Amino acid sequence: MVFTAALAAALLAGCSGARKQGGGGVQQNMDNLNPTGLPIVKEKESFTVFADDGFSPEKTMFEIFEKETNVHLNLMLYPNHVAGERKNILLASGDYPDVIGGWITGDVVKMAADGVIIPLEDIIDQYTVHIKEILDMPGVRERMTLPDGHIYSPPYLIEEPQVTFKPWINVKWLKQLGLEMPSTTDEFKNVLIAFRDRIPPVNGRKVIPLSWNPYQLNLGVLAGWFGINAQSTFAIIDGQVEITINRNEFREFLKYFADLYASGLVDSQLFTQDYPSWVAKGKQGLYGAAFSYWPDDFAPRTSDDVTVNRWDFEPLPVLRAPGVLKPVFVRNTNGMTLFKNQFVITDRASNPITIMRWLDYVYEMENSIQAQYGPIGLRVEKLPDGTYREKDTSSWSDAQKEKYSDNNNFVWSLPKYKRKGFKLLPPEGQSPEFDIEYLADPIYEPYLEAEMLDTPWMDSKTSQQVAELTQPITYYYRQKLAQWISGQAGIDAEWDKYVAELDRLGIQKLLQIQRDLRKK
Repeated sequence: MVFTAALAAALLAGCSGARKQGGGGVQQNMDNLNPTGLPIVKEKESFTVFADDGFSPEKTMFEIFEKETNVHLNLMLYPNHVAGERKNILLASGDYPDVIGGWITGDVVKMAADGVIIPLEDIIDQYTVHIKEILDMPGVRERMTLPDGHIYSPPYLIEEPQVTFKPWINVKWLKQLGLEMPSTTDEFKNVLIAFRDRIPPVNGRKVIPLSWNPYQLNLGVLAGWFGINAQSTFAIIDGQVEITINRNEFREFLKYFADLYASGLVDSQLFTQDYPSWVAKGKQGLYGAAFSYWPDDFAPRTSDDVTVNRWDFEPLPVLRAPGVLKPVFVRNTNGMTLFKNQFVITDRASNPITIMRWLDYVYEMENSIQAQYGPIGLRVEKLPDGTYREKDTSSWSDAQKEKYSDNNNFVWSLPKYKRKGFKLLPPEGQSPEFDIEYLADPIYEPYLEAEMLDTPWMDSKTSQQVAELTQPITYYYRQKLAQWISGQAGIDAEWDKYVAELDRLGIQKLLQIQRDLRKK
């Protein structure tokens, strides 16, 4: 406590115009900073954020937040599939922005070891309220701390379903054909055949029985139908970390899926299509089943009534393959997800405390509500009892709807604080919206894994070793997956050679590292 107080005093001390320590060796002009309250700074300051976002660079809430905080954000936004490469180019050039955020910051350990990003724990503890609140929740600080003892990114905690990405099936087509919801893999194949042969073309195009969101093209998830969750190379099986992609259960799944593909039941562009193309086909009503976060990703809305499922899709239950006593499915969350690397401040930032105070402002409940749903007074209204209600925007012009749309509201890949249990009420006089995101949880609950594999941070040496082992293994695995499913090679004929090659590439070493990390 004495040290913290002394450090805080040192940060705030000094004559007018002096630059004092802000954190991680970076200097900040403390005279312009208001340590608490609003605005955050006396004279306007700005910082630059590089993040992945494929929508408009004009974000409504940033303009509104700027009026209260006196802090301006310069946004460098790129679609996810190009943002990662551009980030690496910027880092290699040495000319990178103040903040890197979103889903492209998975290499926090490396950036920390390279001195590219700065520690944040002191700034969080001294200058934030809401971020510190999350950091002090049980187990969070420990999970956010790297092996070097520092925290480089604020915790991003949100409520989510236990099963986030899952298969959805067209129940309208089931009803149209007089079919029951499948419960086994054989029944599912027969349903897909019926979709292929008995559903007439839509807008002149043949229907596609089964497709998959290319952003989540992880076929191993469905290996759970055969008794093994192969979403990742490793999973916890009977309390021990084990390899998933060399097991017989996974081979049987691959043979099943290759058979679906050979039978014309799987999207022929499975391995080649981009996301916009996949969405465009889905919005035309071509899919009989699809794997994604929820139907709005790929299916046209069939009703304006928010109290019902507004799509023709419902979750496909966990199926059971022949001879499998208990299929499994991946547990994505325990109801809350902690993202550990969504926002890092680089050593180029001249005002890291201002940046963290701005982010803490976003974490405040009402501001996070606005970041999530839109401006209070326009998209949301606060009721006298402290609850929040969506405003009726049905009479808005198309221009208004576009300006205040979800995509133009906030950078979705950046963190905010969505508190557990928060529900936005529907517009006055309307009933609550059908909560399709959580529809699958009770259906999947009996089959979910007891434990999730949560790999802790690795030191730079271990991280480098894992990267060197993972890259060739992943490349080889994906290559064989595409060849086998597309029918270019035989699974059984090449299986032993495949398993031996995984061992040669170091998958057993990688397994031991994972087991050792779990013991820490």
